[in-house]
Amino acid sequence: MIDENFFDTLNYCICSAVNKFVGREKAVEVFREVGRFHFKALLEKGEVKVGSTPLETLESVARYLEKSGYMNKIVIQRTGENEAVVDMYGVSVLDSSVRLTDENKAPSHIMTNTMFAALDEIGYEAEMIDLLFDKEGNHVREKWVIKKRS
Repeated sequence: MIDENFFDTLNYCICSAVNKFVGREKAVEVFREVGRFHFKALLEKGEVKVGSTPLETLESVARYLEKSGYMNKIVIQRTGENEAVVDMYGVSVLDSSVRLTDENKAPSHIMTNTMFAALDEIGYEAEMIDLLFDKEGNHVREKWVIKKRS
């Protein structure tokens, strides 16, 4: 098993290098593409499945990320017609993500970008409209707007 501190440090270093070489805006695009590659790889390996609804598809990705140890628990709640809140607990890369954000660098957002790729696969798109870190509670909350792609 990979040590969580090793993975968190590696995440910080990789993200910092990408930000340094391509800039923050391009780094966001690079990490979005990483999510697409990640989702396709998970589909090919049978680790996740495309459900009949966006929530089923997202839940499949969430259960995989929990099983893999990337996070302890992911809770997805629909909060409005086109809005969802994603709560993440026991985030393995929390310290590096907070540090990158504090330094105005783009974090990898592996879970988010993988889930956005999953939504794209079924004809939806999402945008993160809010991000909250609770370092002491090892909890991250994202608020998303999800809509059918036109």
